[in-house]
Amino acid sequence: MSDDEDVIVVKKPRQVHYGSLEEQEKARLAALAAAAREGVEESGKELGDIQISNEYMELEEEISRDKKALLEEFERRRKARQLNVSTDDDEVRRSLRQLGEPVCLFGEGPAERRVRLRDLLSYLGEDAIHKKLEEEEARIERDRGREGTWYHEGPPELRDARLWIARYSLPRAKHR
Repeated sequence: MSDDEDVIVVKKPRQVHYGSLEEQEKARLAALAAAAREGVEESGKELGDIQISNEYMELEEEISRDKKALLEEFERRRKARQLNVSTDDDEVRRSLRQLGEPVCLFGEGPAERRVRLRDLLSYLGEDAIHKKLEEEEARIERDRGREGTWYHEGPPELRDARLWIARYSLPRAKHR
C-alpha cells in the first residue's frame, strides 16, 4: 500500500443559517458594552478616582467666530461680483502691475486675468489701484528732492591725484 491511500479526508458539514442575525449581533454588542461599563465602574470605585462633572464649555464664541468668517467670505465674494473690471486686457495688465502682482500666470488668458484682478480688488478694496498710484506719485515727489546736484569735499589725496592728472594731460592735449 502507498501513503496516498492511507490519508482519510473528513468533510466538514456545511451549516446554512436562514434569517437575519441582526438581533443576535445586537444582543452580543449590548452584553459587551454592559460588561465594559461594569468593569470601568468597578475599577473606578476601587481606585476612588471617578470624576463626574456636569460642567460644560460654551462653544458660542468659537461658533460665532466661524460664522463671522464665513459671512465675511460671502460678503467679499458678493463684493467681487459687483466690482467693475475693465475688459481691455492691456488695462487689466497695467492694474495688476500697479498692484505688484504678476502680469500673466502660466496658461492664463484674458478672462482668467480679469477674474484674478477682481478677486485681488475684493481683498484689497476697490480703490487699491488708486492708493498705489498715489503712493507711487508721493515716492516720486520725494525722490525729486534728492535728485539735485550735491558736492562734498574729498580727501586731500584725491585732490592731489586730480591735479597731477590735469598737469600731465592738459599740455599734451594742447599740442594735439
